[in-house]
Amino acid sequence: MFIFLFSSFFLFLWNASHQFGRILRTQTNNKTQYYFSYPRCTVEKKESKDLKNSLKMLDLLSRVMVTVMTMMCFVGIVTNFLSLYIYTRKTFRKKSINVLLSALSVTDLSVCLLAIPVFASTQLQQWIPPEVTAMIMVYLYPVTIMFQSMSVWLLVSITIDRYLAVCHPFMVNTYCTKNRALVTVGVVVLFSSAYNAVRFWEYTINFDVAPENRTVEQMVKPMLRSNPYFLLWYQNVATMVSQFAFPLVMLCVLNIQVARTIIEASEQRRELVASVKREHSTAKMMIMVVIVFLVCYIFSFILNITEIYYEEIFSSPFGYFLNDINNVLVVVNSSCAFIFYYKYSTRFRNQARTLPGIRWFASMSKFNVYDTEVTPNRSMTTRYKESIITIRGTSSSRLSSSHNLLYKPSYSKACDI
Repeated sequence: MFIFLFSSFFLFLWNASHQFGRILRTQTNNKTQYYFSYPRCTVEKKESKDLKNSLKMLDLLSRVMVTVMTMMCFVGIVTNFLSLYIYTRKTFRKKSINVLLSALSVTDLSVCLLAIPVFASTQLQQWIPPEVTAMIMVYLYPVTIMFQSMSVWLLVSITIDRYLAVCHPFMVNTYCTKNRALVTVGVVVLFSSAYNAVRFWEYTINFDVAPENRTVEQMVKPMLRSNPYFLLWYQNVATMVSQFAFPLVMLCVLNIQVARTIIEASEQRRELVASVKREHSTAKMMIMVVIVFLVCYIFSFILNITEIYYEEIFSSPFGYFLNDINNVLVVVNSSCAFIFYYKYSTRFRNQARTLPGIRWFASMSKFNVYDTEVTPNRSMTTRYKESIITIRGTSSSRLSSSHNLLYKPSYSKACDI
């Protein structure tokens, strides 16, 4: 199903690229000047009416994408905050996987928080002072990329943890410890920060422009971005290998091994102890998270390769539109992990149901979403047992009294989230 949808999506983009290829050629022939900030552009009078209509359509689509991305950011802020709150509870902090998942929630939450000013400002330049937009682009955007890089490598770390837990269960007590998880988080933070720190020098801000004539195009000037070797080796080759190719290969190989082990064990499920079943359930949860990651990030990987061979496309409105699609996919990836946590983790689900907001939402729903199959056992804490009993009592009372129950800001060709 994923392959069919993804193939249809790329067929649509392929057809669209042919249509807008004519537009790009027309722009080149008529010496159309596109400024640093899309949708600002100057079009000569000789250009056809179809070209102007196409540019207006791209502008409209870009605004729609930014609106969708902003809405997904707000959803991601709420869901990642809930995930962070649950995974930092005392009952969850003992296992390495929960330490890594809480760190992943922090990075995804940061991506969603920072993506709002970084990318929404592209559509608000008429009301935002150019100094503010320039500061956001030069200083806030690199921080966003740092958190996105942390998110990628934390997901790889979680996959390695699940691979050891499922495929080599006797090594779990040695390698999958809380202290090792904390060290892993520290290494990921240091690596991602160091690798992306150079992005602070990609552009510089020129404050010498007269205040009455200040625009983003005049204030933001390229530094390292003007160096073709930097663009080739760092922006394209190094980034493609370290942020896309190598993580994608590791995620695919390890998750295939995990899935194969789970399938082989499904025939002997009755003989599995509860702890092994729980590890397999967590592994399934992370496989779904990785699938969403692959679907969302493969488009960014393709754009990165395209930029190596056809750099001019990202100086056009169609290139900005592709970047908007990429940004929406990245935010979707950062926003939807909560769904899989809730679906596959019984402990996470029951802990989430004790939160006032979710309890209120469940009480307003016409379906009974409480898990009545969960029974207290000796491995649960007293408070956790009481929460289950309280939930069941609330559900029974209600039923007795009712009938049924997340690449680039469009003002910059350089930015790729």
